[in-house]
Amino acid sequence: MIIEGLILIVANSVFWIVVSFAWGYLCHFIPFSFYNIKNPIFKKRFWELESKLYEKVFFVKYWKDIMPEAGELIKIHPFNKKKLKSKEKSYIQRFIIETCRAELVHILIFLSTPFAFLFNPPIGDYITAACGILASIPFIIIQRYNRIRLVRVLEKIEKKKCIKEFKEQNELLCNRKTQFSRWCF
Repeated sequence: MIIEGLILIVANSVFWIVVSFAWGYLCHFIPFSFYNIKNPIFKKRFWELESKLYEKVFFVKYWKDIMPEAGELIKIHPFNKKKLKSKEKSYIQRFIIETCRAELVHILIFLSTPFAFLFNPPIGDYITAACGILASIPFIIIQRYNRIRLVRVLEKIEKKKCIKEFKEQNELLCNRKTQFSRWCF
């Protein structure tokens, strides 16, 4: 009985490690274009309330920084999402892509839970389901929360760029107008 229990613990541990790494690895082969905020999987939902749901209901601000980050574990497209390192537009865009990829990985890990039911007794199914939820849902919340905030940052960057370009064009136009009026009068 004890040996069988230990075998199940080892089997479940191996199962979750293999599933997590397999999905993490396979999701790196999906083109970047799939990881788009307009994709129905990743788009912002009205019920997320511009990330307020995650702040007020799940208190994500208080625990997200203590969760492990595995973005650099697989060396195909390594990217660390632990801290925002730049406010460059290209960096923010990449960060958004990586939040989509991480969310997909954790969705797939969660959806893999029923496969563990194949070799577990009924009580093990409940434990496995709890592990599937605990190993996935918090990370999905973090990715969605961060992505909403990053999209806001990206929109501000684009707005500033637009205003700067408008001012430059307006200044150029004003300079031309001034030169034209001197020439004409």
